[in-house]
Amino acid sequence: MAKKKSAGKKPIERVPRKEKYTSERLRNLVERLREQSMRIAGLGRGMDDADVDSIQVDGHAMLVRGLNQIDNFADNCSRAVRETKAARTTM
Repeated sequence: MAKKKSAGKKPIERVPRKEKYTSERLRNLVERLREQSMRIAGLGRGMDDADVDSIQVDGHAMLVRGLNQIDNFADNCSRAVRETKAARTTM
């Protein structure tokens, strides 16, 4: 059954599900993750320095989902590299 088109609304432009990645693009991604982790580590050190026991932070569930997505992305990259290597060796 075909989906019903919404009346009068512009179609939502979606990000492609799969995209090509070069080693340089992955390095840039890793650098961004490194900067974010250093920022969070700095906040933790600041809490230690200020003797702050704990803080209430909004967005915890979003962070956990994001970390899970990063794990999934890394697994997908690993699989793609493995499959590409295998395809080259069988040719």
